[in-house]
Amino acid sequence: MKSIFAGVFGPTQPASSDDHWIVRAFGRRTSSGVTVSEYSALNLPVVYACVNRISNPIAMFPLQIFRTGADGEAVEDRNHRLNAILRSRPNPFMNTRDLKKTGQAHACLWGNGYQEIQRNGAGEAIALWPLLPWSTSPDKSTDQLRFKTVIDGKTFTLPAQDVVHVMDISLDGYCGLSPIQQARSAVGLAQAAETYGEKFFANDARSGGFLQHPGKLSTKAKDNITDPIEEKTGLDNAHRIKVLEEGMKFVSTTIPPDDAQFLSTREFQIGEIARMYNVPLFLLQHSEPGTVWGSGMEQMMIAFVVHTLEPWTTAWESEYNLKLFSEAERAAGYYVKFNMNALLRGDMKARSDYYASGIQNGWMTREWAAKKEDMPSYPGLEIPLVPVNMQPINQQGNTDANV
Repeated sequence: MKSIFAGVFGPTQPASSDDHWIVRAFGRRTSSGVTVSEYSALNLPVVYACVNRISNPIAMFPLQIFRTGADGEAVEDRNHRLNAILRSRPNPFMNTRDLKKTGQAHACLWGNGYQEIQRNGAGEAIALWPLLPWSTSPDKSTDQLRFKTVIDGKTFTLPAQDVVHVMDISLDGYCGLSPIQQARSAVGLAQAAETYGEKFFANDARSGGFLQHPGKLSTKAKDNITDPIEEKTGLDNAHRIKVLEEGMKFVSTTIPPDDAQFLSTREFQIGEIARMYNVPLFLLQHSEPGTVWGSGMEQMMIAFVVHTLEPWTTAWESEYNLKLFSEAERAAGYYVKFNMNALLRGDMKARSDYYASGIQNGWMTREWAAKKEDMPSYPGLEIPLVPVNMQPINQQGNTDANV
């Protein structure tokens, strides 16, 4: 009998396959007894937060289209046809923020983010559509790389040039590894700790155990004792008086959370998962000493952008530059770039000193500094300034040096 999930998760495969739809849908069971999947991992606040901390800035950064000028300078082209797709409406159902965040979230969870490029009759890109990472995969069975995907239960094969593919670590160069599955033991332990905490509080915040009786009880007597006891457990019955009859006493058999370092385990797993995503703990509202980068907030944010976000923006830019532009446009120097200035600016004093040094020494124009701060320009700012009291060393003593 054909599974009801087969149409969603792809064509028939051996159940032993690592990318079988059952594995992708329900995950793998870990030594902690927890089955980990990309879906279940999102139930952990730390995983949800890490994915958001990476996806939100990627979605926020505007994509700009530039061409290389005659002197090698970057000239923004606001009239290029791709601006509407990359900065406003990538397809009739989504805005650019939602498309970028969805693609990045897929890449963070499944290790692969896919977008289909819709083209017109002239071969120009006219829309971008997200592809589901659990039902999309590269196909190397022919001389040409292709991508197989399932949309509305139907299987399609797309040429590589029409698929934007951003991946995490890859061992074959074609398909990224899911960070959730690679670190499933750490994620499973965090899920097990949460489940343990739920059951602990559901049991009146008491550890498990057994009732000890001095004599021998019949089966009916056991049921008469245990049923009322179990009915009075749970948070609704917390702190109510429970009576043990006929000399019975309760003996605890499980380790109390304080002895099992329950809270320490949960704290440690937050660090483990944050390390997996390279997200600093201060961005996860975690204040453990020694977990922040740098000596100030600006430096820490710049480190986050450089070490965590920039590898992802570079991956998206590479794919867009390769597949959205025609050969003629690439030859003309067209390229796409994320504008990350908002998070890379640093503190106000450092920026002011940097601009002042460049302007006063003549290697930066006031117009360039104004553009970096998103300020308007006006005639005259494009003229470099140089100090009038400086001259080349070989002209020392020459009174005409400054003439």
